Amino acid sequence: MSISTKTANPQKSSFSRAAGFALALTFFLTLAPINSAIALSVDLKKIPAVRVYEEASPEQFKKTTEVIKDEKPYGDKLVGYEFRVPKGWSKNLQPPTAVLADNHKLGGNVLDILGRYIGPPTNLHRSYLVVEAQAMKYEIGAQHWFVNFIVSNGFSLSSLTEHDARKLDAVYVAVEKDKPYVVRARVLVNGARLILARYYLPQENYQEEAIQQSQVMDSFALVNPTQDRIEKQDEYGFLDQSYFNYPDSWTLRSREILSIERMSAEIFQKSMEEDSRRANLEGYIKINAISRLLNTTLAQEVDKFRKGINVKGYKLGTLLEEVTYKYSSSIKSGKAQIYKLMPDDPVRMQPYEYLVTVMTGDDYYYITSMITPSREIDFYKWARNMEAMRIVNESLRRTNMVLDYDANDPYFDYLKKQ
Repeated sequence: MSISTKTANPQKSSFSRAAGFALALTFFLTLAPINSAIALSVDLKKIPAVRVYEEASPEQFKKTTEVIKDEKPYGDKLVGYEFRVPKGWSKNLQPPTAVLADNHKLGGNVLDILGRYIGPPTNLHRSYLVVEAQAMKYEIGAQHWFVNFIVSNGFSLSSLTEHDARKLDAVYVAVEKDKPYVVRARVLVNGARLILARYYLPQENYQEEAIQQSQVMDSFALVNPTQDRIEKQDEYGFLDQSYFNYPDSWTLRSREILSIERMSAEIFQKSMEEDSRRANLEGYIKINAISRLLNTTLAQEVDKFRKGINVKGYKLGTLLEEVTYKYSSSIKSGKAQIYKLMPDDPVRMQPYEYLVTVMTGDDYYYITSMITPSREIDFYKWARNMEAMRIVNESLRRTNMVLDYDANDPYFDYLKKQ
């Protein structure tokens, strides 16, 4: 994974520069119009996990199925896949043609079909499985992508299991050509690619075929898995005192460091409106590092931060939820909460959300905050911003030095416990 490093340098104070950006932020927020994106209508807390069929026999499944494998659809090994399909099903009826495979690149806005497999008729209805893929431009987790997909298409989500940020299984109901289907889906993120596999089971055949549907989808896997991220990451260092990573699509604005006792940096995203020179804020994250040598308490720093929240035209609303992160080993404790950020003029101005994270390290307190369009207005942008905040919070650390050493090496005697 490629990471470029940027380190702050101590400079003389320039109040006007920092104040200018604060004013620009207010400008973005004040003038951001309400857009027409689809609102979130899925409460994941009420969605059960995908059912696991304990009565399923793996041995019998292997006997009655065969392996389907495509290592490099469209010449792209990142979307190579394999799974087991029941004997009697068709081979790939919609493979990438030779012409497309030579010249085609996966799109970033639509799903491209990699394969379609159809089963024999049962009760006059056929099941089928479709494999699709998409090139991804921005960091986003599999669950957030899929929820946006469900909401955008108006499907009814029945169950969902998130295995990790790169893999999920789900079941939803869809109607195709006036025929209802129970669809079991698997979403896999592999580097800068997203693969979506869906097994369409006619509702009339659900009782007798549900176990088979589950086993087929459980067998779906990547041929060439990678741990690479969707986006390249940049790295920023508060001198040599603390570091964090952030997605390359975000713009860094570092504040001039006058003292290592209090340091801050900002990253943001903005978009230009069509036929306009006005920029709208799509995401804004601020990172504060406060030295514990100041002998202030965490409660005092949080109170100071709270009193400093002032976004013109907006007021802090109710608590929406708490967020859990996997902090670095240099962070001893942390807590993150999301609040509503309500506009004074809801007709002209869109609502935002405000995520605040408070962390304690041995040498520093860290307070990070994010302003993002509300999930109810634009779920996809919200999800992208949440992923960026996760990267920042989980990578925030005191040092960049990693000690890999042999305890028997005499050069490392000073590291041994006395």
